[in-house]
Amino acid sequence: MIHSYNITGMSCDGCRSKVEKNLNTINGVKAKVSLNPPVATITMEKHVPTEQLQAALTTAGEYTITMATVTNTAPQKEDNPIKKSCC
Repeated sequence: MIHSYNITGMSCDGCRSKVEKNLNTINGVKAKVSLNPPVATITMEKHVPTEQLQAALTTAGEYTITMATVTNTAPQKEDNPIKKSCC
């Protein structure tokens, strides 16, 4: 199965590379991460909870992963800007 996730906290290709590398350490996961837009396309053999994906990213830096939604594509105003992590 293939899922798309939004990634926050990436500011350069080094960040993108770290996120991709850490997601690919999860057994049964093949991730491809883009910087613009900040999206991870993940192919998984069996369901992997978002919490497990987040745990892998937490070891890499201050990155956040959320399930991408196709219905809401308008930019949202953030009350608390997310701190970007840079390598």
